[in-house]
Amino acid sequence: MVEPLILPVGRYTGEFFPSVGAPMKYNALSIGRFSITMPDPQAFGVWAAAHCPVDRPGETWNRAAVIEAAEQIGVVDPSRFVTEFLEEGLLLEIDLDAPDLEDFARAYRVLPLMVSLGNTPDDPLHYGIGIFGAAPVLRLPALAHDVWQWSSTGANLWEVCTAFADAGARAEVADAREHNPRYVLREFLTTLPLLVGAFAACLDEARRDPAQPTGGSIPV
Repeated sequence: MVEPLILPVGRYTGEFFPSVGAPMKYNALSIGRFSITMPDPQAFGVWAAAHCPVDRPGETWNRAAVIEAAEQIGVVDPSRFVTEFLEEGLLLEIDLDAPDLEDFARAYRVLPLMVSLGNTPDDPLHYGIGIFGAAPVLRLPALAHDVWQWSSTGANLWEVCTAFADAGARAEVADAREHNPRYVLREFLTTLPLLVGAFAACLDEARRDPAQPTGGSIPV
């Protein structure tokens, strides 16, 4: 049995120093309309360790891998932070074969944080992702690349996968599996740990009704 993938939730927004010469007060990230502050370096170390390194593409990034990575950067007892973050929604575990996978995709969206650099004559079936003027940090198959590229256009990830599958069916894409949004979702999720690990994307909560009240700041 394959263990569930683990993914961090939120977009890192940097360190905060309250004044000139003062020590760092906290690391910050945003989730939806909320700003999350992490004054404890050990806690932040676990959230950071949940980002799959780009040089480990063949590895399933699961709870054990995160705990090991956190221990390597000096976090003491990272398993307690992992448990706490899973309860609070700062980390997610995703079983790609779970019947409720669609529920996860309706609750979250993916935000691209880099740009597409296109394909090459030597490898036209894979597309680079990175920043202009530099070598790609990742090269992805066309399906995963396209879902990533358009992931911010929908209110949630399921909406994007459904639109992609519908477009594939209308265009009569040769691989009929791509007409199925669940197949599209599952294929994309196999690449999401690398996208998040490279900071080419982040996982965020689904877009809410703009009429709902705005959030505030939550310390962790």
